[in-house]
Amino acid sequence: MATHDTLSSVDRIALPEDFDDRWPGGSRSATEAFMNVVRSSEAGMANVARLLRPFDLTPAGGLVLSALADHGPLSPSALSDRLIVTRATMTGLLDSLERRGHLSRVPNPNDRRSLLVEITPGGRKVADELRRVIHAAEAGWLEPLTPTERRTLVRLLHKLQDGIGAPDA
Repeated sequence: MATHDTLSSVDRIALPEDFDDRWPGGSRSATEAFMNVVRSSEAGMANVARLLRPFDLTPAGGLVLSALADHGPLSPSALSDRLIVTRATMTGLLDSLERRGHLSRVPNPNDRRSLLVEITPGGRKVADELRRVIHAAEAGWLEPLTPTERRTLVRLLHKLQDGIGAPDA
């Protein structure tokens, strides 16, 4: 198996055998699965953040550039909805990316009261480069899984996302 520039290991979470007795109404397997999904997500995001440092970008900045590269000009509110961040956070992020020449704010031709955010040629170049790096790393991180297992994982994660998104009972 190839080696990859990643965190050396991710601690696995295993709960005690008496979990279900100690926490009636809970589920050892559910809690253990959920905690391991969160732990894996945190480790993955830490790896992404580290890989983006040479680009002087945060994961959120990389996502903004990628969204603009894929979808063209978007309003700041559409970007904040897409990235699930507050408008204030998005404003600071856009200010930072604009100062570095990665994007610009332009008048919205359909509504003169609003602005659109568009990627610059330099920002598009950075987006293309960072996505090559990130996508290659993702392939390496998931190399232990077969393509069939990856599809199963995605299907199961979608089911989990549906459960998490459901209103509380």
